[in-house]
Amino acid sequence: MILVVVVVVAAVFLMNPSGRPTADDSTPPPVIPTQEPTASPSTPEFTEPPQETPEPGRSELPRPQNGRIEDPVSGMSYAYPGSSWQLPANLGSDPLGFTWTSGALAVAQEDYDGKGNRWLGNILTGELPDKYGYDGVPSMRGIAATLLHATESAYYSPEHERKIVKDEAIKVSGKDGWLFMFDLDFSKESKANGWKWKKERAAFVIVDRGEGRKPALMYISIPDNLDTSLADRVIKSLKVS
Repeated sequence: MILVVVVVVAAVFLMNPSGRPTADDSTPPPVIPTQEPTASPSTPEFTEPPQETPEPGRSELPRPQNGRIEDPVSGMSYAYPGSSWQLPANLGSDPLGFTWTSGALAVAQEDYDGKGNRWLGNILTGELPDKYGYDGVPSMRGIAATLLHATESAYYSPEHERKIVKDEAIKVSGKDGWLFMFDLDFSKESKANGWKWKKERAAFVIVDRGEGRKPALMYISIPDNLDTSLADRVIKSLKVS
């Protein structure tokens, strides 16, 4: 999950994907707390849950229509997770270089740290930034591992354990893609601090959109008190134009 921080972040050193870092449980990257986490890359403001008929000019981000959110920039579209998930009025800046062009957020806990910060669940899409060195479909797995290293230290600073769930090639609307899904266990810290969530499921989906177009990227991070099975349902609903 990101904490915005829409979900949270600090500047981190990013490994060049050409170095092909492995993303398996045998060699996990160290968990290095960098700053107080928030549910994603910068604290957003929410609009009220959107209606099926969007109000023009209400938000710069796409609103759900016919039960789906369509991102005109990345070409991704996916099932709207429901009225308990809100649209951010803005996503703010992201130190990891992401520019999210659609999203839905839900609050897992208000003021989880006693400092007024919210821990959020998030579903975000956009184009993969150039800085991650995309070099065609064969580079996807290495980039997914780089994204894990960067986001884990930046967004998930509380002590936790990590388990890789899926690390595999997929097809999305007939296009080549990569799914990297992992579970994070904050049970120890949750018990000590009285948090409302204990675990979180997160995933990256990278999709190649063809020559001359940047790859599409989806990032999902959902705490268990918001129903982690939602991550699988949203990914199954994903389409790319």
